[in-house]
Amino acid sequence: MKTVAIINLKGGVAKTTTAVSLAELLAEGDKRRKRPGSRVLLFDNDKQGNASRIFGAYEREQEAGACRIIKTGRIAGNIRDTEVENMDIVTCNYFMELAELEIKADAVNTQHGRYKSALGEIDGKYDFCIIDNPPDLGMNVINAMVAADEIIIPVCLDAYSLDGLEELVEQINQIRALNPKTRLAGVLITDYEKSDTSEAAESWIRAKSGCPVFSQKIRHSKKAKDATFYRLTPLHYSIRSGAAQDYKAFAAEYVQKFGGPAAGERS
Repeated sequence: MKTVAIINLKGGVAKTTTAVSLAELLAEGDKRRKRPGSRVLLFDNDKQGNASRIFGAYEREQEAGACRIIKTGRIAGNIRDTEVENMDIVTCNYFMELAELEIKADAVNTQHGRYKSALGEIDGKYDFCIIDNPPDLGMNVINAMVAADEIIIPVCLDAYSLDGLEELVEQINQIRALNPKTRLAGVLITDYEKSDTSEAAESWIRAKSGCPVFSQKIRHSKKAKDATFYRLTPLHYSIRSGAAQDYKAFAAEYVQKFGGPAAGERS
């Protein structure tokens, strides 16, 4: 199982949209490119629970799966089905705040490796685990980074996002002391609108940031924003929208660069 964390310290850069779209596209496969559907676990690690809400799995009154996992380091009993074929979900909600306080007070057990330990229990059951993260560096995000094989950073082309990129890359480099396998798969430019400023920012991030950058960009799309109000992914809200088509191309680029089950490999 390959674990991919979607991370940015800034909000509003389409982290959740990227996580749910990539998970859904990997699960559905790509008939045109002869890529079969993969077995995917979507791991909602954000207390707002937006990924959980999109797939009708949000739990309001009780502790969600991610909260129990970070407390115990065990995943058994914390995975739920979704209506998407090949895709299951670990949910999250505001109980994560209490869970983080509890583990920070635990001076006996290791705090940062609990997701890695839990996901190790299901290695081989899924092809991919996609982790959606909040815009901070809480203990739950550190756990996600330690568990990750690859990290994808969605970035909007504004000064605030670009300023935070260097800090996040520094954090990823520090995480390698805990998980040497973790690597930055790339920066994904999101909410892209063509202008002189955005073109200059894109040139800088590709040539001077020192980060790998995916060729595919995700265009600004009103329908992608509208989809959030209906708790849908861009693909299910409007498959013909620019953002939906861009996410399909991004998923294909990701698989081409970093691998996945090829036709005939699935058991």
